Amino acid sequence: MGDLGQTDVLQKASQEADIVINTAPDITHAEAIVAVLGGIKTHGGNGDGNRYYIHTSGASLIWDEPEGRGNARWWDDIDDIATISALEEKHTHAVTDQIVREAAPDVNVAIISPGFVGGISPSIEHQLPITTPALINTARAFDSGFKIAKGDNCHAWIHVQDLADMYLILVNDAWTALGGQRPPPSPSRLDSDLPLWGPEAYYFASGEDIRFADFMDGLVPVLKQHGIIRTDAGIDSVNVTVAARKSLAGPGGEYDALAPPPPPDSWAMHIAVMYGVNMRLRPSRIERLGWKAKMGSIVGTLPAVVAEFLQQEAKEKAQIA
Repeated sequence: MGDLGQTDVLQKASQEADIVINTAPDITHAEAIVAVLGGIKTHGGNGDGNRYYIHTSGASLIWDEPEGRGNARWWDDIDDIATISALEEKHTHAVTDQIVREAAPDVNVAIISPGFVGGISPSIEHQLPITTPALINTARAFDSGFKIAKGDNCHAWIHVQDLADMYLILVNDAWTALGGQRPPPSPSRLDSDLPLWGPEAYYFASGEDIRFADFMDGLVPVLKQHGIIRTDAGIDSVNVTVAARKSLAGPGGEYDALAPPPPPDSWAMHIAVMYGVNMRLRPSRIERLGWKAKMGSIVGTLPAVVAEFLQQEAKEKAQIA
């Protein structure tokens, strides 16, 4: 057992693995990724290039300015792969994505890049997506729904179980190759022109495109039902700085409209920016491999998600008391 700071542990464990799936945070843990890939490269001491690494990135790579506007471009993981691969280091995930691509000559690599993840996971530890607390607590702080400007910006969403199916497609392919049913390291081609592995094996993960104002229209009634916001609440139109300050102040906190905004690299600002950006994805690569989203709209999961959040919150408070 180890954590992302223990690169020696990561490298040793990766040396012993045929398939490594990395779903840990990436943007602040480049050294951990290098260690994992280094271990895979020397698997069994022979460095035969026959092992597999599935990396979890994120589609914040292609976020635009957080202005709450619509009519933004679509990003396609096949048609736009050259542009995606060449994005500068200032783009979130660009540095760690490039580390993975550079390992491609020695390791069979693939990158999965989700939009926002929704729904409830069957996991026993992490049932809720990382964005759930932020969305609910920001609304709590406003005591209403909220949007950036008109909320016309659109987000790609994927249900966590549809996302899991994407990983299974890649794992099954690697397992088949390792079992000798396909000679590694040649990439599998479920589609005659589409390798599953390699420097261009970049998979957007999206099941639907939801305008932020429409998402909030679905969330607000659920929050009212549970008493999280007042029953007469509407949807406030704000800017990113106000959203970040308000979420930091919290419900009943001392909100200071003249206070400096949170630092650009802070979690509060990152989340507030998230509310106003566009993230429109076409997961063409995985769709050409037969994948389809099956779990329905994320908006339909909000009643169960909010109820689960409140249940977990109550448990945490009880443990502290």
